[in-house]
Amino acid sequence: MNIVTYILISIIIFLSILLLHLYKNINGICKYIDDILNGNSNQRIRLQTHIKCLSKLTIKINSLIEKLQHIEKKNVVSEESRKKMISNISHDLRTPLTSILGYIELILNDSNLSQDEINRYIKIVYTKGNYLYDMLEEFFEISKMDSKDFKLEMKSINICEVIRQQLISFFNEFKKKDIEPELNVQKDNIYVNADEKALNRILNNIISNILKHGKNSTKICVDISCTKNTVFISIWDNGLGIPQDEINYVFDRLYTVEKSRKSNLKSSGLGLSIVKKLVESLGGTISVSSIPLKRTEFKFTLDRDVRKL
Repeated sequence: MNIVTYILISIIIFLSILLLHLYKNINGICKYIDDILNGNSNQRIRLQTHIKCLSKLTIKINSLIEKLQHIEKKNVVSEESRKKMISNISHDLRTPLTSILGYIELILNDSNLSQDEINRYIKIVYTKGNYLYDMLEEFFEISKMDSKDFKLEMKSINICEVIRQQLISFFNEFKKKDIEPELNVQKDNIYVNADEKALNRILNNIISNILKHGKNSTKICVDISCTKNTVFISIWDNGLGIPQDEINYVFDRLYTVEKSRKSNLKSSGLGLSIVKKLVESLGGTISVSSIPLKRTEFKFTLDRDVRKL
């Protein structure tokens, strides 16, 4: 044998070893993938190799597995949220509807009722019917937002004046609950670029939510500040607040704090979900934080109208 033959034999042996190494590694990767497909998404491919392309493939597959695991977790959360939403819908529709049917049956079947009793029951049925109607309107409204089937009329608005008017509109509710409203502004006239109806709905829903669920509140404060391009609106109260384990779900559809849901408060659980969608439609952001008996705060941003600087 000459030297060329030895070289060729060496190359063939090296390639054979390399191919065997590749085969074992690829076969190992396939076993890992089979394990993952059978439901073990916590599995990761652990491979020691000096072959760069194989090492890169392993990293990519592990990254894909992590994304798959993240999607699975989101699906579990979504499924739990869906079940809770259906349960809440059933509760919120069934309770007033059962009451309505009960009063109607009483009116129809009890011939001993006085006219005053009949009138009182009819008023209760009317009130409960209006609550159901308002809830269905909110369902319709949020479905329009989901489908983008609504238009905003953006214009320059004095946010300080709009908030003053909103606080005035709640005067009777504040008085009944012995709550002291307070408005703190950085300057008298701050203009935002927004849709007036959407802005009023945002403020109305947040204040209404505080009045319904802000148990033991003695004051509701609105703070307005701004930078050159952004306006910050903070609406807060000093009530019992929101449990920390539930605060991340406040803007979810049909969410209400469980204690509030059991207390017969008239709340569809859609109000704050609508608020979040409207704020985001106006190009802003919204967040919530809560320190019980000190400060439960809804804070959102709007684009400042720089033409009014």
